[in-house]
Amino acid sequence: MSNEGAPRLHAKLQPAAGDHSKDGYRKRPGEILERFERGGHADKVDLLTGKITPDGHAVSEGQRTKQAELNRAWLNDERQRLQASKGEPVAYTQNSMNEPHAVDALERYLKTQGRFGSASEADLKAKAAAAQEYAAKLAAQYYESTGGSAQAAETAATDASRLPLAASRQRSSYLPVSKADMDARGWDQCDFVLVTGDAYVDHPSFANAVIGRVLEWAGFKVGILSQPDYTNPEAFKALGMPRLAFLVSAGNLDSNLNAYTAHKLPRSDDPYSPGGKPGKRPVRATIVYCNMIRRAFGKAPIIVGGIEASQRRFSHYDYWDDKVRRSVLLDSNADMLVFGMGETQIVELAHRLNRGEQLREITDVRGTAYVKKDAAILETPEFVERFGKPVYTLDHEALLPPKEAAGGRQQAAADSDEAKIQNPKSTIAADRVQEHQTDFGDQIPPYRRNYSVAFKTIFDQQDPVRGRPLVQRTGKLSVIQLPPARLQSEEELDRWYDLPYTRLPHPDYEAQGGVPAWLTTQHSIITHRGCMGSCTFCAIWMHQGRTIQSRSADSIVKEAESISGMPSFKGYISDVGGPTANMYGNYCSVQQTLGACKDRDCLLPDPCPALRQHIDKQLDMLKRVRAVPGVKRAFIASGIRHDMLIDDKNTRGLGDAYIENLAAHHTSGHLKVAPEHLSDDVLAKMRKPGLNKYEEFKKRFIEASRKVGKEQYLVAYFVSSHPGCTMEEQIRLAEYFKKNNWSPEQVQDFIPTPMTPATAMFYSGHDPETGEFVYTPTTMREKRRQRALMQFKRPEFHGRVRKALREAGRKDLIGHHKDALVKPGNEEDWDDDNPARPAGIGSGPATTRKRNNPYRGRKPRARKRKRP
Repeated sequence: MSNEGAPRLHAKLQPAAGDHSKDGYRKRPGEILERFERGGHADKVDLLTGKITPDGHAVSEGQRTKQAELNRAWLNDERQRLQASKGEPVAYTQNSMNEPHAVDALERYLKTQGRFGSASEADLKAKAAAAQEYAAKLAAQYYESTGGSAQAAETAATDASRLPLAASRQRSSYLPVSKADMDARGWDQCDFVLVTGDAYVDHPSFANAVIGRVLEWAGFKVGILSQPDYTNPEAFKALGMPRLAFLVSAGNLDSNLNAYTAHKLPRSDDPYSPGGKPGKRPVRATIVYCNMIRRAFGKAPIIVGGIEASQRRFSHYDYWDDKVRRSVLLDSNADMLVFGMGETQIVELAHRLNRGEQLREITDVRGTAYVKKDAAILETPEFVERFGKPVYTLDHEALLPPKEAAGGRQQAAADSDEAKIQNPKSTIAADRVQEHQTDFGDQIPPYRRNYSVAFKTIFDQQDPVRGRPLVQRTGKLSVIQLPPARLQSEEELDRWYDLPYTRLPHPDYEAQGGVPAWLTTQHSIITHRGCMGSCTFCAIWMHQGRTIQSRSADSIVKEAESISGMPSFKGYISDVGGPTANMYGNYCSVQQTLGACKDRDCLLPDPCPALRQHIDKQLDMLKRVRAVPGVKRAFIASGIRHDMLIDDKNTRGLGDAYIENLAAHHTSGHLKVAPEHLSDDVLAKMRKPGLNKYEEFKKRFIEASRKVGKEQYLVAYFVSSHPGCTMEEQIRLAEYFKKNNWSPEQVQDFIPTPMTPATAMFYSGHDPETGEFVYTPTTMREKRRQRALMQFKRPEFHGRVRKALREAGRKDLIGHHKDALVKPGNEEDWDDDNPARPAGIGSGPATTRKRNNPYRGRKPRARKRKRP
């Protein structure tokens, strides 16, 4: 499939991206240039039309017809090769390794772990086929030994033998959660015990269910230890010692975020716990669970994962502690951390552990992080050739206040390190960011500025194609992160979502009131992963990546059919989408071959010409979902990126067709859209499009709704107290609401979650991308005032709004005239009416004390009054 003289792909857009001609892939030290080795995969549409070769080279127009024929032949060969070894296994016992066919399959798998350490599609399916065959044999023996029929034995472990998944409520349909469940399966020991902070819901929206089912598919015995008593080490012995490793996750949410609001108030419920009752999981659950396992089992192998561990793999600012904490790997004493979605990593780790390798000796699996005293292996030629030359970010100690700082007061910087910025003007107590408001850049000490420098270094390497190993030293230890896991193909995603989930909570929770989070997701479908947006407050960049990975329409329709058979289904699929619903099927060949662009955005200021929106593909998929028998409506509730749909050039004229389809079939009367703010300066820090694009989309959506004979509205989401938002900008937003007669209910206070660009701005006071100072509301007083201004119509916020307006010099907005935000009255602030707060969380009193205001009902005097 030679392609001499092929034009350079997107040469005008990416002048420094590299040469796609025949001899363009010249290996340089520390760089891997073969596209599949770097984690990319080819777009089927481009292959079938002959635009590219299977290895990613661009094809000139005159040769595309011939190339398309060659590509079709290649695709057909690949399908036949994969189909020959296709299987759908269930868990098999440890004794299965004594079977010759299982050993042969495992050896074939391990032989593929050569230079790039990731199994190929064919070998994974070969291993799966071997496991399936052996599982069928075990099932047949079980039926015969218990007096079952010969017909049942013959159909064991096949689709024909399964009850409809949605209707299955027997304990045997779930992964074991107790010793009794293990005994019922004839297990003496689990291969893996998955410890989770969530209730066990066997649904593809719950990460722990996915990982458990994936390992079961790979042929391993998995037990679920859900929400164990974190005060008692004995509770962690419920399933015994696993043969290979413990897998630990805090759950679908960061445990701090699950426990506290943006104002650090305890949440009244936990939707991921039975009955919605809080207190079932500890704060910083990953650390607590790992330490309890160490107390119960000593040096048992532990792998941590999930959103909490993933976002805390390096030194990070912790909003709830108001300080920089070291990597969760060090605090948890875990052996390895899996970041990202985790399926490919955990399958490879499982097979290598099963082979006999020690977990601490496995140092070459993409998408993992670990701790070493000696990082010299990273500089060896073999390692550099395979993963690239390592990148060193600032040490953990460089992000902390100087040890000699007395009473938290910043001393004159004496370190000559180039990364540290001299700041003799800073004299404030700056080690607690939330205890004071920083108004100028010269008030920020060097170690906080270092945080933005370190974050930028880490952030730039989070791409599966161009990313390189990262190293951060903490004392005498080094936290090492390998490049993210390779991109997953359509077939792989289909495989994970087609596994035999019951789609229901475990039966044990029925008497406890069920699991609230399941109620909102039970009839939802995830269509894709990743987001091309670049919102600085969002963690998807670091967890799922910027490259879209979509499921096939066949797999999505198959899931819709499964949902239609659920007893609770009334004809309405609650959501068909992903992180951003209208990014399904989107593709960028630059991302696939060279990685996401480091210094430019996919969507800002306008969608990149290299971005291909396959709107027609999504419209066809949605039409097929609607056509599933029993489905009355299929809503899109996960939100959309509105600016993509009004770019007529990039949508190839299909934007209005998508909006009309949305209005006609997939909106329940209100559609969620997130303009986030009014100010261009604030939106620039958020990396969101301007409000004018929201207004244009709003106009088109309302017109489309009228065209289909419906009266529908947009539910606009806004964020308060985001980095870059001054009090003046917030007052402008409140004036805009007043002018347009808006009363937004969907207001979200910015929460600095670990490992996001906005959190780096919050703590460091600087934009990690530009290095410029960013004003950020950090004190609870400022955050509450900004939220009150967004919801100035609510009576309980009037006192706080008056005080904010007066101190900002905008008393003209207090009065009885039409432009006034509030009427005259008494002033209040958060010190006067602060609800109960957990001791030690944030500033302010630990308990509530009702305070009488002696000036309530009186006209405020001009003179300074005493505090009540």
